[in-house]
Amino acid sequence: MPINRPNLNLNIPPLNIVAAYDGAEIPSTNKHLKNNFNSLHNQMRKMPVSHFKEALDVPDYSGMRQSGFFAMSQGFQLNNHGYDVFIHARRESPQSQGKFAGDKFHISVLRDMVPQAFQALSGLLFSEDSPVDKWKVTDMEKVVQQARVSLGAQFTLYIKPDQENSQYSASFLHKTRQFIECLESRLSENGVISGQCPESDVHPENWKYLSYRNELRSGRDGGEMQRQALREEP
Repeated sequence: MPINRPNLNLNIPPLNIVAAYDGAEIPSTNKHLKNNFNSLHNQMRKMPVSHFKEALDVPDYSGMRQSGFFAMSQGFQLNNHGYDVFIHARRESPQSQGKFAGDKFHISVLRDMVPQAFQALSGLLFSEDSPVDKWKVTDMEKVVQQARVSLGAQFTLYIKPDQENSQYSASFLHKTRQFIECLESRLSENGVISGQCPESDVHPENWKYLSYRNELRSGRDGGEMQRQALREEP
């Protein structure tokens, strides 16, 4: 599948998107969610189902691995340079206008099924309707057998507030939740086996593949106190 090289439906509980962890200062994004939780939730409940038009002619996993220092596909800048185990994708014209508040989702699958998982998800990840402006997938050829991203968390989706004041709108939260549902469904439909969820992350019981962490208020090592703090976020 081509890469353009420049000359150079699950029933899941509400997402726990963003309480402070270990005494950290609560950012304005989190304050807004806490103070407006009921209003945002009620608005989301009234919204119709989101539809995501899948991108066509997207690179397969092998093509992603060959993207090199810079390539383009479906409005996303791609790079897979020699100093990183990740293949990065960033939307050239971001849809979200706020500052990154630390919110991200991991997708964990069986090591040998990363190419199959990417094939199942690529049309959604490159979709113009996707709420995710930035994501990455692990280049498994660069990862040792027992590394963290060998066991799970091979995909990372970075979520930014959609509004310029770095607050999430109800419509964006709804769209993000529906997008997560689609990713979960697609992996399940394609028989992808889930991997090991990172100790740092939390997820509802019925999520098989995706998990959540706020990287500004938590660490990779995890621990029960951290997980409890993440579960209690609005």
